[in-house]
Amino acid sequence: MKSKKRWFVTALTACLTLSLGICAEALEYDFDGVEDTEYYPSTSYESLYGAKYNYGGSNATDYQWPALPYGVSSNTSVGCMEKVRFPGLVGSIGGSGIESNITNPIQQEPQIPSTSYQPSAYTSVNGMERKDGSIGTLKIPSLNINMKVWEGETNTSMAKGLGHYSSTSGWDGNIGVCGHNRGAKYTIGNIKNLKDGDTITYTTVYGTRTYEVVTVETIASSDWSYLQATSDNRITITTCLANQPSKRVCVQAVEVK
Repeated sequence: MKSKKRWFVTALTACLTLSLGICAEALEYDFDGVEDTEYYPSTSYESLYGAKYNYGGSNATDYQWPALPYGVSSNTSVGCMEKVRFPGLVGSIGGSGIESNITNPIQQEPQIPSTSYQPSAYTSVNGMERKDGSIGTLKIPSLNINMKVWEGETNTSMAKGLGHYSSTSGWDGNIGVCGHNRGAKYTIGNIKNLKDGDTITYTTVYGTRTYEVVTVETIASSDWSYLQATSDNRITITTCLANQPSKRVCVQAVEVK
């Protein structure tokens, strides 16, 4: 019985030894290594940017712009975005991270100048004729002038007082009147002596307005620019200049509000 047991133990030991030898032989592999292996560059954030990644905060990689090298000032010209500040671009880059003193710009709406159009004012003389046929009365206190105004820039009108330029307004806007400077019953040659600030009043069926002299000029007889329509209320008075037939005296006064 004892000899059988020894034989069984000896056989079992031999089997175990044989199996271990086979396993050891199976584990002996010969690998041929690949020479001169090329590796990709380091993708470590710290290696690329020289700073630790700031979790939850701003990082250099957040502000990369395809056409803008990292670290270049944000107001560098970049194509169609010339001189445009990109939000959040860094102010400076240090070894310990990013320091930024640039805040996001506030976009302001472009200011468009106001160009409100003021149409010219004009009042027809139709219906302005008074009982005596005149359309108004003009007074210049500083020159003791008190004359009626008649429609038309004609000798007939000026023989009775002042003539109204029929191409100009009768009330609103620019009223144009004319008169003789001398040699007639009604003359206004002394309007050349008016000063800025002198007052003129004009009365029609619409009421009375007071004007303040702003212009006293000697102009060419062919200059009609002062009779152009205006958006404000004014009165323009012209007369000949003694011994200078090619010249006219022109006075303009604007309404006193």
